[in-house]
Amino acid sequence: MWTTIALALTVLFIIFYKAALRPPCFPPGPFALPIVGSIFSILPSPKESFSRFQKKYGPICSYKVFDNWSIIVNDPALMKPLLADPVFSGRKHLYLFSLRDEVISGEKMPLGILGTSGDVWKNQRRFTLRSLKDLGFGRNSIEPIMQKELEDLINTFSQTEGQKVDVGLTFNSSIINVIWAMVIGKRFSHEDVRLLELVDKVNKMLQSFNPFHPAYRFPIIKKFFPNLDVYKSQDTYMRQLLSFIEDETAQYEKELLADESSFSYIRAYLKEMKEAETEGKETPLNMHHLKANIFELFLAGSETTASTLWWAVYLLASNPDVQKTIQKELDEVIGEDKLPTLAHMDSLPYTTAAIYEVQRVADLVPFAVPHETTEDATVSGYRIPKGTTVMFNLSHGLKDPKYWKYPDRFYPEHFLTEEGKPYKPENFMPFGSGKRVCLGESLARLELFLFFATLVHRFSWKLSDDPIVWEKSIVLSRPPRFMVEISNRNSNAVF
Repeated sequence: MWTTIALALTVLFIIFYKAALRPPCFPPGPFALPIVGSIFSILPSPKESFSRFQKKYGPICSYKVFDNWSIIVNDPALMKPLLADPVFSGRKHLYLFSLRDEVISGEKMPLGILGTSGDVWKNQRRFTLRSLKDLGFGRNSIEPIMQKELEDLINTFSQTEGQKVDVGLTFNSSIINVIWAMVIGKRFSHEDVRLLELVDKVNKMLQSFNPFHPAYRFPIIKKFFPNLDVYKSQDTYMRQLLSFIEDETAQYEKELLADESSFSYIRAYLKEMKEAETEGKETPLNMHHLKANIFELFLAGSETTASTLWWAVYLLASNPDVQKTIQKELDEVIGEDKLPTLAHMDSLPYTTAAIYEVQRVADLVPFAVPHETTEDATVSGYRIPKGTTVMFNLSHGLKDPKYWKYPDRFYPEHFLTEEGKPYKPENFMPFGSGKRVCLGESLARLELFLFFATLVHRFSWKLSDDPIVWEKSIVLSRPPRFMVEISNRNSNAVF
């Protein structure tokens, strides 16, 4: 009997030892159990767990999720060069992208920009960047579109004076319209039922998605249990969003493609496809990639900007002194009978600093989309094998006391020099950095400035006495649910 027990204990020891055994010269990190790895050290809050790992193990550490070893880079000084390094610019294909690609093409071939690597990524990204530049979506062309959306928002908010308002997803429709003007050259009414349903579905999809869920890590689970709620909900949301994109694309191709005065990303893409087909040339462009690219422009471009504006209202309503300082600057520079324009961007240092501080405190996207090493590499003396998943903890650089005077306060002065001029520290990377930097960074900066400055100049925001309710989300760090009281100011101001 003792021999059997000893043998069983030996086998268990070997199993646990092999599960916890890190690759040679690999960064330190939490203990890994058989099968599940370090998952119990990470959940339920990866953001808090990775912050704890950083304090214990240092600027670069490792963890294991089920059968996959990963590293997480915490120090911005390390992140910058790694994000610019082609060896660290590979992409680990994630469930959300795999699901999208399968719905679009019926296959598991990676599509689009965010979820691809190599030539596919280079070709789709290059065309998209060139197209947006050729379309001229700079200050002059995009500003009238944003002003139209702001006029609708002003009209909506001005009618709520004396009421308690949940701004929640209010900004999503406006930002979607700005994106849609760029992608397809049209806008929706804010009361459009399809648009409102779409905003709701996108919100639910992002709020409910947990990339660490075992069902998303092991494809075999879906093969045997395809009707699990965790699959069905994401599948439903994804199909509805892609159906919307496909319908809009088909309608554009049918009704507007022949119109030479119509300018949009879709038109540029379809035109280049058809020209290559006519000339008998090979092209990396196809309808599957187009739909995937639109999905990414739509999702990443609208959700992050809208959620940042939601955070802005919460932080301004919670910090009335900061709000008054911004309004004082706006009144002095712009006047009480005008609304801000993009021409004012360089003349409003405190307002600009406040926008940066909203992005810092909001910490909206705590982690960059996971990268993957394309070959063996060495970082800070550690050996990182080819194919290792690499996480970049953007959150740590936004809250580290080493970089910020008051990391837990809303303090716009973090982004002002002693002379009162705005500046951005190296560790401030709300749009990422390097080869995978956010495609829509330039547009997002314009949107955030004009929407933020206009709404603060036109209204005052005050938290009501209703309860503030925080909701957990792994993909996005959303603000709490709160009610705000909106007061009109500068009611006669116009663009």
